[in-house]
Amino acid sequence: MKYRNIALVCSLSMFAAIPALAASEKSLFNVDYVNRDIAPAGTPAAFEVAFPNAQRSEAQRTIGEDTFSFVPLAFIPLSDTRVALISTGANECTSQACSGLNTVHYLEHSAGAPQYPYTLKGEWMDVGMTGVVGNPAIRWGWSANIADAPVLYTEAGGTWQGRSCTYAILTELTESKPVEIARIPLHMSDASSEEKAIKYDGEITDAEKGRSLTVSYSGTESFQEIYKRGADGKFQLEGKSRVPEC
Repeated sequence: MKYRNIALVCSLSMFAAIPALAASEKSLFNVDYVNRDIAPAGTPAAFEVAFPNAQRSEAQRTIGEDTFSFVPLAFIPLSDTRVALISTGANECTSQACSGLNTVHYLEHSAGAPQYPYTLKGEWMDVGMTGVVGNPAIRWGWSANIADAPVLYTEAGGTWQGRSCTYAILTELTESKPVEIARIPLHMSDASSEEKAIKYDGEITDAEKGRSLTVSYSGTESFQEIYKRGADGKFQLEGKSRVPEC
């Protein structure tokens, strides 16, 4: 399996109570669980350009002292001649302190032609939100409604001393490189005490393109938080989020 059993159990048990955003009519992102066991149609040829040592849509790469197993996840179109290949890498380490990687490769192809052969134009090995025990993002999506360029959504989290938290990172796939533009707390639950059990579930429900994002929460409380885009290009919340931290 391309996820180790221990990592899969730890990660998916935390997400079991989270509603599938792919079925939500409100969310701006069509969010799906990362499936590392299936190579989407069209990705193998691009994946072999991004990872020349790939075998059967899987590639091993050692970065520092860690070894990662990469598989293709999806294409995101950037222009008539350029696509972003999104891949995920699972780390062999099973410590809570170990995370996987989400990678982005920019690839070019001829206009009006099938999306191959590809030419590699850029590689970024650590993009977006990753999980614990060696896992990359657990859920992902993308939207053209947030900024001028497509925005990649990656979601992951972990459990610490009875508290489970997940976050989403939004990455704008600009012409020159991926740029992180927001980090948003999405889910939080505390099962450490039955008397004080709390839970928050959030999703991005609205946006004024290039200006603001609205995140709607339900659970212990129902409320909205608005992130506004600053001069640095990042979407920031004024003040502190009402979602407790882990």
